[in-house]
Amino acid sequence: MATIISRSKKSVVVYSYVDNEKKRRQKWDTFLSRAEAFQRKKFVEYYQSVNGSVIVPDEQNLTQTALKIEDKSSNNVTFSEYLKEYVDVYGRANWSVTTFRNKTSLIRNYIDPIIGDKKIDQISTRMLSKYYVDLLSVKEAAGNKPSSDKLLTPANIKKIHDLIRSALKQAIAWDTLPKNSTNPATMATLPVIPEYERKVWDIETFKVAVEKTEDELLRLCMHLAFACSLRIGEVLGLTWDNLVIDEESIENGTTRLFVEKQLTRVSKKAIDELKERDIIKVFPSSKNNVTRLVLMTPKTDSSRRTVWLPKSVAQMLIQHKKNQSEMKDFFGEEYEDHNLVISSENGKPVENKLVGKRLRKLCEEFKLPRVEFHSLRHLSTTYKLKMTNGDIKSVQGDTGHSKADMVTEVYSHIIDEDRRHNAKKLEQTFYEEETSPKEMNTDQTLKLLNIIQSLPDELKEKLLSLD
Repeated sequence: MATIISRSKKSVVVYSYVDNEKKRRQKWDTFLSRAEAFQRKKFVEYYQSVNGSVIVPDEQNLTQTALKIEDKSSNNVTFSEYLKEYVDVYGRANWSVTTFRNKTSLIRNYIDPIIGDKKIDQISTRMLSKYYVDLLSVKEAAGNKPSSDKLLTPANIKKIHDLIRSALKQAIAWDTLPKNSTNPATMATLPVIPEYERKVWDIETFKVAVEKTEDELLRLCMHLAFACSLRIGEVLGLTWDNLVIDEESIENGTTRLFVEKQLTRVSKKAIDELKERDIIKVFPSSKNNVTRLVLMTPKTDSSRRTVWLPKSVAQMLIQHKKNQSEMKDFFGEEYEDHNLVISSENGKPVENKLVGKRLRKLCEEFKLPRVEFHSLRHLSTTYKLKMTNGDIKSVQGDTGHSKADMVTEVYSHIIDEDRRHNAKKLEQTFYEEETSPKEMNTDQTLKLLNIIQSLPDELKEKLLSLD
């Protein structure tokens, strides 16, 4: 395993290797940014998982010798041939299992069948611009789902474009395309992505929802997403060793949880190709299933975080653990104990689609606005920003966003709401006062009467005689 150490404005990747004399040594690679260090760390871990505890060459130097297409002239290499090498070298070194699955699916369904037979040096800005427009008429690949008549959206096409742009950037770096050439994807025209605002409950609706639901598992998931700003995969990936909820911590207000993993479903092929990199646990599944449910590391370093628990949520978790223990006793040997906080009655992991289905059922049953589960994380961010008067940094610590601007986008929405509220307050406190007589409240009236009562009789008579 490689480790990242921060030093002043630089980041260092430290890893062990065995030299020619069979002695274990350390290698220190220094980078100007943490992002570069993180990429190097992933490459080192991948390379050593394949080649053992050896010193890891620079990725750029390695790829020059690893790419078989290097000996071919670019006009003889099809885009499909090149993408195969790109996935085999760049993808294996840099992508997580979920990213590997998603990107290879894009290549298989939308790139290879349409422009895969083009020679790589024929890929031009004009050709890509037309290709992106044509994709608007292509149906979404069904995968393992029933056939759908949905067409690709501009957002889907943006993902395809990002993949092609990255692949062509590497083609220039690897001399598959001339070093002095410009990446043709950089200036390609993309369909406009329409602005979409996720539906989010207000805080009063959330209160109604958690009070109305009789689904204890859904209620706990909702509270964890709201109180701790967790993604659904992070909620479902919690294990009991991630929680500090003993009596002492509840008493002194230090109950907390550690976000260290997430639950997701990935392709078996991606797991095999990447040698189970980033995978913490693979759950049992039928042999014929092409996907596996796994616990894996968070997608970014910032996603690893500690979140402090409100006392009420900590007590919910303690009660939930007692209920879970009763189910263990009831099922006996049939109980699958994976140490998961959120699990089905027999201990098996719970998938996000099941939680989403239960939330939709709750919305329909009580006629609540229909929202996606992820919107509860957005509600949490909004509420915490209001509660802290815009303390973006502390809220970012809870949400695990890699960039603060992801939180400030939410904050700007709150500011717009507050500005509308300010306009109403201005109307009430200034303009309405200008057009209507000012009324004294009861306290002011009583104070004035007391003052008048304390005046001498002569002054009282003069006040009463005033017109």
